[in-house]
Amino acid sequence: MISVNPCRNVTIPKVITPEKEFYSIEEAQQMLDLFQKEDSSNFKYVCFYTLAVYTGFRLGELMGLEWKDIDLNTNVISVNRTCLYSKAKGGLYTETPKTAQSIRCLKVPQGVIDMLLKWKELQNIQRQKVGSKWIETDRIFTKWNGLTLDRSAPGYFYKKFCKRTGMRYVTNHSMRHLNASLLINAGVDVKTVQSCLGHSTAITTLQIYAHTFQSAQAAAMEAVAEALPLK
Repeated sequence: MISVNPCRNVTIPKVITPEKEFYSIEEAQQMLDLFQKEDSSNFKYVCFYTLAVYTGFRLGELMGLEWKDIDLNTNVISVNRTCLYSKAKGGLYTETPKTAQSIRCLKVPQGVIDMLLKWKELQNIQRQKVGSKWIETDRIFTKWNGLTLDRSAPGYFYKKFCKRTGMRYVTNHSMRHLNASLLINAGVDVKTVQSCLGHSTAITTLQIYAHTFQSAQAAAMEAVAEALPLK
């Protein structure tokens, strides 16, 4: 209908990817130390955020975890589902992870397993208290009646926790970025980082954490310079 495409005159703006907000190692340690002082009524949230740091699982993956996903003999936790929210679907619903690579297994320290087992004991006490009102879902992170915890509940707790303790507030997803940063700075190769985070390709991992990989590579070059100083 027209002889010239007006879109040819459009200058496509350069996409600037903002820096990821996440804790330093010192801040992460401070958070874990402060968790030790939390009241038992908040223990499930302590478990939630501790697990988020050590695994890098997405929010939906954490919410979808069930007790049968934990192998107590090997300390391996499997991601087999994700818990999402849609008003059109009537609220919370569960489906398989968005990519085949998101279905994965990660080994966690014994301390994390011990913490989860302690939470399971508290959850069993709650189950006995409510009796017939308890709804069995096998979910790890539940409300008072056994149903899956609301997706907004962890973030609501963490905002109050930061305000109460003076911690710098970061989002739930920042715990995933922290985990990735720890892996990269420890010298873990990109393919392994991709596998741990459940990204579809290594390119995705490189794109998201390009700056972190560059910083780690720069530090590696400094190590070479220290090992072979020029005189």
